[in-house]
Amino acid sequence: MNKFYQSIARHYDHIFPLSDGLKKFLYTFGITNTDHILDIGCATGEVVFYLAPYAQSVTGIDLDPDLIEIARSKKNERGRKNVAFFVRDMLDIDNVFIPDQFRIVLCLGNTLVHLLSPDTINNFLGKVSNILSGNGMFIFQILNYEKILEQRTRELPLIDNDKIIFRRSYDHDTQKPLLVFDTSLTVKASSETINNSITLYPLRQEELIQMSNRHLYRSIQFYGGFDGRAFNAQHDLLIGVWQK
Repeated sequence: MNKFYQSIARHYDHIFPLSDGLKKFLYTFGITNTDHILDIGCATGEVVFYLAPYAQSVTGIDLDPDLIEIARSKKNERGRKNVAFFVRDMLDIDNVFIPDQFRIVLCLGNTLVHLLSPDTINNFLGKVSNILSGNGMFIFQILNYEKILEQRTRELPLIDNDKIIFRRSYDHDTQKPLLVFDTSLTVKASSETINNSITLYPLRQEELIQMSNRHLYRSIQFYGGFDGRAFNAQHDLLIGVWQK
């Protein structure tokens, strides 16, 4: 996975800028200056920096050292003392953090599907539950893979702005039951093109519901967008808000 993100790290904020919709969605959870928050798969740290003024502390972890280096450089520029960034594997959170440490754990940006089997994902969800405080919340966002599988989606919408062009496609056949995710990034200033491929597990809502029942999540909700719409099979996103 590292090579995939290392090669696009310096362009990440141009590909995936923090959206107003996500900011408004996170703001609705009533974050206070007593809250400790963890962002798993934090990339360049933009979610961490957005939440920092409202929380007591916000920690970001990511497996890619280049993304974390960018996040740490932003910390120096922005002078935020209540944020921290670490290169960590999401499967090691039970060894890095203590039980009940965080009121909110985030796992956004399709990070969850980088775990390549239902057993691995189920194991991770148990670890998240362990580091959540009482009544804590786990908030995650992936794509709606049930729709992608049913429609055999090959191409995702093109990302095209004044800095980059980012093409994304799926190969449904090479590595079943996994999906091969291919990308092509063109940097407009230099005409450089960076091609990448990574394998993902197409996680579906029904699997997540089964997993939630095995852990200490007393309330689970699913949304189809950051505007809070209830999830249905036609939405492009699958967002979960699970309460311990």
